[in-house]
Amino acid sequence: MIVRRVLMGLVVMAVFAQAVPADAQQCSAWHAFWQSVARDWRRNNCWPEAFLAPDRLAVRAPFVVMVKNGWRRQNLLADHHFDEEKTTLNQAGQLKVRWIMTQAPRQHRTIYVRRADSPEDTAARIAAVQEYGARFAEDGQLPEVLETNLDTTGWPAADVDMIHRKSIDTAPDPRLPKDTGTGESSD
Repeated sequence: MIVRRVLMGLVVMAVFAQAVPADAQQCSAWHAFWQSVARDWRRNNCWPEAFLAPDRLAVRAPFVVMVKNGWRRQNLLADHHFDEEKTTLNQAGQLKVRWIMTQAPRQHRTIYVRRADSPEDTAARIAAVQEYGARFAEDGQLPEVLETNLDTTGWPAADVDMIHRKSIDTAPDPRLPKDTGTGESSD
């Protein structure tokens, strides 16, 4: 068995010894071949570590988009955050802007304003939000306010309150079961 391996090694060495190129062009090709063999060997031996970082980024990319869209919806000021004229903030809008500027994480303090019916109304909304948000800005920086066409899925608070109050008004009075007088439990 050992003799067979030694003979096989000698044959391989003899083949490679005869394959050594004679001129410079063949020498360059020979060198390039061995460089590619060494490169491939290194690649094979470091697999899969070299590919883990790009794969992890590819897996996380959808979640980054989801988080961005979630903050965009969270920081959205829609029609019900503005007064009847639809250009100045009402109390709900002011509270929302204050929350965004003071409570939201710094990297997510961008305020999104739903487009109004006209570009002039949209510009007036953005100006009103920037003016009110500047009160809470740190370092004198104006808040970043962006226009969006994202629609809100919420309801005006007055409608929710009205439905809740009507639900409470129509609920039956709580009653205890009648006492049967036997002193026994019905369990």
